[in-house]
Amino acid sequence: MQMTRAPFLVGLLLAVACGTASAACRDDLIKADQNFAKTRSALQSAASAAPAVKCAAYRRHVASLTEVRNVFARCDTGGNKAKNAAQTNVALGEFTKQMRESCRK
Repeated sequence: MQMTRAPFLVGLLLAVACGTASAACRDDLIKADQNFAKTRSALQSAASAAPAVKCAAYRRHVASLTEVRNVFARCDTGGNKAKNAAQTNVALGEFTKQMRESCRK
């Protein structure tokens, strides 16, 4: 289970939240960050769990990353928006691939 992108995404969420985001975006970014942390923790806990439990954890984490991507698309107004979007999409792609492999078993 690869979590190398997790620290990047957490930092990115905080950077965007602390930037010039509107109050609604700040709230959405905080919610996305909290959900991301929760699903990341659940995914780590499911590493040695039964396949069905691991699959469910991956599905929730991929949904969380999708939420992060959508909030970034709407709220990231910084000069690195395209770079941030690309990195988020890479992480989402990696976890989606891992989810598919895990859910096949």
